[in-house]
Order: sequence, then C-alpha cells, then structure tokens
Amino acid sequence: MVAIDHTNHKLKDLASLFLNAMDDWPKQDQDKIADFVHELKEYFGSPLTMEKINAMKFNRQNAWQVEAGSSIIELIDTSKTFCSESNFDNILKRILDFYEQEFKTTDFIAKLTFRTTEQGGRQTPAKSGYRPQVKFDFTEMQTSGQQTFIGKETVFPGGTVDAKIKILSPDYFAGCLTEEMEFEFREGETVIGTGEIKFIVNDRLEKAGR
Repeated sequence: MVAIDHTNHKLKDLASLFLNAMDDWPKQDQDKIADFVHELKEYFGSPLTMEKINAMKFNRQNAWQVEAGSSIIELIDTSKTFCSESNFDNILKRILDFYEQEFKTTDFIAKLTFRTTEQGGRQTPAKSGYRPQVKFDFTEMQTSGQQTFIGKETVFPGGTVDAKIKILSPDYFAGCLTEEMEFEFREGETVIGTGEIKFIVNDRLEKAGR
C-alpha cells in the first residue's frame, strides 16, 4: 500500500480497492494475491461479477467476506466507469502489469531533504530525474541514485520531497538496507542533502530480520 500510494496514476485507486479487499478477507497472513483471488472466486463464484457478490446474503458469520466483496464491487464499478473494463480478471491483470513495470524502475522510496545553498547545497533547483551519488554510513561505496520526485517536478535548495530512488548497483547493496535508514546524496564530494528510506520496493535490498 505504501508503494502504490506514491504512484501518480489512475490505477492507484483500483489497486487501493483491491488491497482493501485483501486486508478485509478473514484469513490470517493473507499476502499472496493468487491465493486470495482463488478464495474470492470460491466464495462468490467464478467468473467474479458484481451481480454474484451482491447476491451473497449477509449473516453474522460472513461480515468480513461481505466487506471485502464491497471493495471488489467498487473496483469493478470504478474500472467500468473510467477504464471501460468490467471483467475482474482483466482489471487485475492491468493492475499487476502496471505495478510490475513500475517497481522495476524503483528500488526504494525515500524522503529527501536538500541542503540550502548557504549550507553548501545546490545553487539551482533539482529536476525530477536528478541523479546524484548515494552514500550510506555502513560503506565507503557510493552509487548513482536517480531521484524521481513524487508530486513535484522541481525541488529548490532547502526543500523536501518524497522520491522514488533507483540505484545503479543494487547487487552490491543486496540484504543491506532497512526502512528508516538514512543516507547522503552528493555531487562529487559535496553533500547536497540527506534522505531517509520510507519503504523498500526491491526486496532483494532488504536486510534479513526486518
């Protein structure tokens, strides 16, 4: 959910509704999409439609299933209205295909704080796509880290922004990163600003035990 919240795309609303349904489904540790969809269709019927979900009568034992079904109804209705697609399987495929490509361009999401010019930072604004060097405290290794700003095209010295970060050497940092970890971004030896990891998208980078 954190990852999709940082996506500027109309599929964000559909993905949010789908994840809401997963969260409401009454099975502990339900985190596999394929398993959830299988159980959803077993319960409401396949192919999954708004009519089949609406036909399920509410009782005291199925409140969470009905709640999840309501999110799926809203998902299908929203897709039908804005995307001209009402087939649940096609909607889900479109969501998954989009985010599969989206996540390939992002290793982690971070909050960035740019130094002011007086603090030694940039003299001009940075544009989305800015590619400084990233430096973590645990190693002397630096790597290029492209910053795709979220909700902004430019950031002025002294400004803050959430950004999607794609690093050049992910294999070197495999199993090394954690959420809330801080880093510097630099131009040569000049520290331009600092960042804090909010969410790790590329799970190969995440340190074990987190």
